[in-house]
Amino acid sequence: MDENRIRGAAKELGGKVRGAVGDVTGDREPQANGIANEAKGTVENLYGRAKDALRDVADQGGGVAKDAIEQGCRSFPDAKRTYRRGADTVTDYAKESPLVLAAMAGAIGYLLAMVVHGRR
Repeated sequence: MDENRIRGAAKELGGKVRGAVGDVTGDREPQANGIANEAKGTVENLYGRAKDALRDVADQGGGVAKDAIEQGCRSFPDAKRTYRRGADTVTDYAKESPLVLAAMAGAIGYLLAMVVHGRR
């Protein structure tokens, strides 16, 4: 559980208590402060829930990717060796010509941005 959820729930509860004290005493200031704290707590709680949900999705995505890689390795036993050779080739090329590789990476990034966002 995310710490934002815990803090948010505490602020929310504190705001409710403060608002209730204001209701009982008839004092508007604690009522207003209680409502504000309750709203802040609700927002922080929702933020924590969103972080938890994203963490869960990321964890699931990592598991799916790992399963896909394992399935690929079983289906194509030479894939690991081929991947390693390709990675070594790129590493050697990057050591020899880092500026060319950086320019190529920039060009690929630019092209991907055009594909994702469309031409403007």
